[in-house]
Formats: sequence, structure tokens, C-alpha cells
Amino acid sequence: MEEERKKRLEEVAEKRTKGVVLVLENLHDPHNLSAILRSAEAFGIQYIYLTGQYPEDINRAISLGSENWITILKEPRLKKVVKHLRNEGYIIAATLPSSSGIDPKDYKEKKPVALFLGNEHSGLTEEAVNSADIIFTIPHSGFVKSLNVSVTAAICSYSLLKKRFLKNFSLTKEEKNSLLDLWAFKSVPNSQRILKEVKKRKFKRLSQ
Repeated sequence: MEEERKKRLEEVAEKRTKGVVLVLENLHDPHNLSAILRSAEAFGIQYIYLTGQYPEDINRAISLGSENWITILKEPRLKKVVKHLRNEGYIIAATLPSSSGIDPKDYKEKKPVALFLGNEHSGLTEEAVNSADIIFTIPHSGFVKSLNVSVTAAICSYSLLKKRFLKNFSLTKEEKNSLLDLWAFKSVPNSQRILKEVKKRKFKRLSQ
């Protein structure tokens, strides 16, 4: 790998944060998932959880390859995701339109945020809302009182990550090193084909 490319990977890894993670519940549209991945990657968010039902396909024309740099964790059971995040010290935040929730820019807790976003049509399930420690609502001035889920994700993520204390939840040294190894592998052209060939040759040698 060229030194310039290696330096770029290290710079991005250094800015990755665990201050905000996204939890997408019952997301339906691959276009929305792809747009959320793109915004999250641009803002330095490393971890995204998919729970309930979720699309398997990603529209790469929209995501611009963001899925290659983000850690996507899939767990269909919401309760298990909530329990894991609480154990990790996260505030569970549900995003709801037209509620008495607070503007995400007014968040003052010194704890990392797990931002829950729901289905495009029905929103978050009752279970997800009841699990929340806090409700976020983006203020509206017009007749329309709801936003596309990918827009909500982008606005909330940006508003929260403007807070310096959330940016300070950086990855551990071990997490950065693991990430850099993975990114370096993905940066090598035809890496998957090369890996398969190496495994095949190794198997042949062991069989001889």
C-alpha cells in the first residue's frame, strides 16, 4: 500500500467516534439505509446496528462505498441490542416526530448516545420507544411534521457530534488497529480473490 494511502486511513481512524451509534429498527428501503450509511461515515460514526427486519441490499450509487468503512452489526432482537448498549454505557435515544422530545442540539448528558431510528412508514415500535431514556424531536416550522428517516439520522447525528464531549468517545487503540488492518485489506485491489487463492494453496500444501 502506498504511504499516502496508509496515512489517510490512519487519519480517518483517529477521528472515528463511539460517541454516537445508530440503531435502525425495521428499516425497509435500501435507498434510505444507503443514505444513512453515507452520512454516518462522513460524520465519523463507526457503528451501526440493524435490528428487527432490514434490507440486505445496499445501493452503492447512494452509499458511495460507505459500507466498506463502517462496522454494521445485525441483531434481529431489539431487547438484546438495548441490553448490550446499556451495558456499554449508552443513553438510549428514540427519535419521534411531533412529540414533546428535546432538540438533539440541546442534549447535555455526558454519556454516549445510541440513536434509534424507525421504519419509514410506522416509525419506531412501542417496545423501542418504551426502552428509551430520552426522546429527540427535530423542530419543524412548516406544515409537514415529519422528515425522511435518512434526513432525521443526518440532522440528529450532526447536531450531537457538534458537542465536543461526544467526539471524545474515540475508538480504543485495539479497535483502531483492527479497523486499520481491515481497511488496508479492503484497499488492496482484488483482495478477496487473492485471499481465496492463498487459502487454496495453503490447503493444497497441507494435503500433500
